[in-house]
Amino acid sequence: MLFATLCLLLSDVGLYLASRHRAQDAADAAALAAVAESFPLFSSGSGPEKAARDLASDNGARLSSLKVESGGEKVQVEVSVKTPSLILSRMGIGPGSVKAVAAAEVDVDALLSSGALAYTQPGIAFLQRPGTAKGSGTTVVMLAMTHLGQRYVWGAQGPTTFDCSGLMVYVCGVSLPRTTYDQVKTGRAVRPSELAPGDLIFFTGNSHVGMYVGSGSFIHAPHTGDVVRISPLAGRSISACRRIFN
Repeated sequence: MLFATLCLLLSDVGLYLASRHRAQDAADAAALAAVAESFPLFSSGSGPEKAARDLASDNGARLSSLKVESGGEKVQVEVSVKTPSLILSRMGIGPGSVKAVAAAEVDVDALLSSGALAYTQPGIAFLQRPGTAKGSGTTVVMLAMTHLGQRYVWGAQGPTTFDCSGLMVYVCGVSLPRTTYDQVKTGRAVRPSELAPGDLIFFTGNSHVGMYVGSGSFIHAPHTGDVVRISPLAGRSISACRRIFN
């Protein structure tokens, strides 16, 4: 009996360790899936929570929490896995589940320096031969995203503070005029349904401008007291859209 009990205890330890490994694998997979869906350029539209939940479930775990930071560049997830037990649970000993935490992020600087981003369709980018996509709208969006969180200052155009049109001038590098009322005359007009990453979007009688990043979102420097951020287009009144790249 003692020998049998010892064998069961050892089996429970093995099951617990296996659960820990399963939980960590599930957390890693969920974090990678979530960052791919939360980063606007790479999102398929399903959303980071669903992506993380599905991948955690596929690996035998349950998503406990999801945190998205830096406009979608970074995510952190926590998952839990039920711990099977042969004897300890009957004795009221040991955890009923194990948890694991994982984080993932998009290395924007590495993507920019690689020169390997190419535009395919709104909201989607892929890697190809270095140098083939320099100057594309997608690459400019990536550059704009490196300024997320920087402070709005009226009249500023970089490198660490911006107003709305100043941010566009700083990241576009195509001799873009300084004011929104002149910027709206550049490039060519496109409909909101045709927006692609890098397109400029104008609001409030062309007095405010942002840049489309894909997945129904745009990056902009909103107003005094705020910072460069990504905001959803839904519910906003658009006065004009202009394509200056691609």
